[in-house]
Amino acid sequence: MSRARTLRAAAPPIFREGTVTRVVAQTRDPERVSIFVDGTFWMGVHREVLRAHPVEEGQVLPVAMQQALYRAELEQQARTVALHYLAHRPRTVHEVRRRLERAGFPEEVIDQVVVELEVQGFLDDRAYAQAYVQERLTARGYGPQRLRAELRRRGVSSDIIAAALAATQAEVDLLAVARPLARRRWKLLCQTEPDRRKRRQKLLAFLQRRGFSPEIAYTLLRELD
Repeated sequence: MSRARTLRAAAPPIFREGTVTRVVAQTRDPERVSIFVDGTFWMGVHREVLRAHPVEEGQVLPVAMQQALYRAELEQQARTVALHYLAHRPRTVHEVRRRLERAGFPEEVIDQVVVELEVQGFLDDRAYAQAYVQERLTARGYGPQRLRAELRRRGVSSDIIAAALAATQAEVDLLAVARPLARRRWKLLCQTEPDRRKRRQKLLAFLQRRGFSPEIAYTLLRELD
């Protein structure tokens, strides 16, 4: 199991002014460095943190700098966790926030990392919603109501969802998407449900579960029955 998958926010070290007595690469992960203060291990940090906050042996390390190092290390860890999470598939801002919260990162660190990921293009709820709607509607045959509910559960805002649905529906005929689904289900119902009224009810319920409006469901029912 990768370190990023199991990484949790580092517990704060003891903040007390002292002298750096040793700065050494860690054996298990050469990208990380152990800092010793007054002869005692103080904290491990990523090399990127030391590039932004250089520390040398013999240097007096005041509390303010120790706190800055710890904050920078938390941000580095949070970026690592977030990027690993994003590597599997696109995610929404809400999903990344929840992942970092579960890993124990404080809100101010999460805010900072999320902003950076948005600026860098790793997080984009508008692009996510557009791609999600396009794929789920055209390739999987899910209607707008279902897609709206799914995106809400992923924390996408209502205005972004509305814009994504409107853009896709301007290019896609919802009746054409729902029609083959309705035909297949109607054929099955004709074989398994002898009661015409129940058969009609089941088709309507099926199409509405898929996320299509009652208008589309009734239109297709009239075509098939």
